[in-house]
Amino acid sequence: MKNFFKSVRRHIGKLDVGQLREQYNLISDEAEFFDLILGTLDRGILVLDDEHGEVKFSNAAVKTLLGMDPLQAVEVLAIPLGKASKREMTVSYPEARVLEMQTFPMKGRTLVLIRDTTAEKVRSEEELRAGATKAVRDLAAGVAHEIGNPLNAIALNLQLLQRQLKGDETVKECLHQVARLDGIIRGFLAALRPAKPNLMPGSVAEPLTACLRTLKQQFEDRRISVTLDIPGALPSVAIDRNQMEQVFFNLLKNALEAMHDGGKIAIAVHSDDNDVIVTIRDSGIGMTNEQLAHLFEPYSTNKSGGSGLGLMVTLRIVHDHGGTIAAESVRGEGSMFTVKLPRIERRIRELKQC
Repeated sequence: MKNFFKSVRRHIGKLDVGQLREQYNLISDEAEFFDLILGTLDRGILVLDDEHGEVKFSNAAVKTLLGMDPLQAVEVLAIPLGKASKREMTVSYPEARVLEMQTFPMKGRTLVLIRDTTAEKVRSEEELRAGATKAVRDLAAGVAHEIGNPLNAIALNLQLLQRQLKGDETVKECLHQVARLDGIIRGFLAALRPAKPNLMPGSVAEPLTACLRTLKQQFEDRRISVTLDIPGALPSVAIDRNQMEQVFFNLLKNALEAMHDGGKIAIAVHSDDNDVIVTIRDSGIGMTNEQLAHLFEPYSTNKSGGSGLGLMVTLRIVHDHGGTIAAESVRGEGSMFTVKLPRIERRIRELKQC
C-alpha cells in the first residue's frame, strides 16, 4: 500500500483524467477493504487528534465494548492524549465487562486500543487459584518457615556484633542484606497468601496522611517536595485501613525511588458520582511503553534488586476493594497513578440493582 501511494505520487503529473479515476477507484477499494478488516475485529480501535481530541477513526468494536458513541466515550473516559498509558476499567452497559485500555502516541495522534478482558480475568484467576499459585504458595510458605528462624538468629547475632564493633561497615552491610532478604520473604507471602480486606466505612484521607507521616523524613532527606490537595469533606468508602495504607505506601515509595536528586510529588484527592479518586504524580524518570505494558506483573520492576511484587500486591488490594488502578507515564518526565475506590452510595446502588 505504501509503495502504491509513492508510485502514484511520483507519476501523478503524467496521468490523464481516466487514469486518475482508475487510481482513485483502486485507493477507494483498498480503503473499503481495510475498513472491512478493522470492522470485524473484536478489539476497539480509536484514533484521536492530539491537539483537539477529535475522533479521526473508530471501528465498530469501540461502540460495542463501551456501549456508547465514540464521541461520547472521548468525553467520559478522559483519554490521555500524546501519552503512553494503560488502565483497567469496568462498564455496566450494555453488559458488565472489565476492559483494558492502552494508548500509544503516534506523530500528533493517539492510538487507543480497547479489549475485553472479562473472560481472561476470570479464567486467569481460576487457573492461578487452582494450579500453579497453590504450588508456589505452599513452597514459599515452607521456605519462609525454614529460613525465618535462622535468619532471625543471624540478625540478633549481627546486632550484638555491631555493638562490639561500632561503626564497622561490614557488619552494617550484612544487617542490611538480612533485612532485605526478610523483606523479600514477607513480600512473597503477602503476594501469594493475600488476606481478605476487613472493609469498614472510612475516608481515604486517613491511610494516605498516615503514609505521608511515615515517609516524611525520607522525602526531606532526598529533597523531594510533596503537595497534598484534599477537600474538606470526602464521601465515605468501604476500606481496610491497613491494606489501603500499604497501597499508598507502595505507590509513594515507588515515586520517591523514581527521583534520585530532588523532585516533586503531587497528590490530589477528589470524587465524582461513583468514586473517590486519588492521583499520585511524580517528576521522576518515567517508564517506557514496554515497562507500562508489563506493569503490575511479578518480577517486572525498574529498581535494581526489586521483585515487582509491591505493585502486584497493590493491584490485588485495590481490586479486593472493588476499585481500579491506572498508570500513565512519559519517559524522562514522570508517572501518575490513579486509584479509584467506589463510594459507599455506589455500592448500595449496585446491590439494589442486583
